[in-house]
Amino acid sequence: MEAFAAVKLQEFEQGKISRRGLIEALTLAATTVAATGAQAAERAPAKVVAVNHISYTNPDYHKAADWYSKVFNLGQVNDDGHNVNLPFGAQGTQPFGITAKDVGPTFLICRTRDLNGTIGTTGVQRPKATNVIDHMAYTVADFDRERVKADLMAMGVEKVRDGGMFSLHMVDPFGYDVQISGVANNAISDGG
Repeated sequence: MEAFAAVKLQEFEQGKISRRGLIEALTLAATTVAATGAQAAERAPAKVVAVNHISYTNPDYHKAADWYSKVFNLGQVNDDGHNVNLPFGAQGTQPFGITAKDVGPTFLICRTRDLNGTIGTTGVQRPKATNVIDHMAYTVADFDRERVKADLMAMGVEKVRDGGMFSLHMVDPFGYDVQISGVANNAISDGG
């Protein structure tokens, strides 16, 4: 919400939208957030405030981790021979837009494991996947679509394509669709 409001205020200051347009956009956003929050609070046992991590199973976790490290400038920590963590920011730093001091960075876990095996040490057989997450979208604070597109193509990233005014799509080494977006692209603006 804060990022959306900042973008709309910047558009107003640049003359891209009128004062009325600014007020309408902020009112609609606030009403949507308030209504959604009220509905969720009535029935949800827990309120999600951030994504902790994304677990990405693939045939070669080293290859995936190296690609994500190169494309997103992420470090790799805690490689145990089957998994490696790629934090979005350094340990001890606050995630973008977070003011609380005790919130750690979100991270991507690249892993290779037997999808037909059991879940952890439970002995419970892992169910056959029937659902698919279509793509993941990552937010970039200083996003300039044309500059980023040129940089990605120069790096050899495959199938880079526009994803709207504030985003790009590409594929990782295993064909998974990855989107990168500027701060202005969010669920209230044009989504992904």
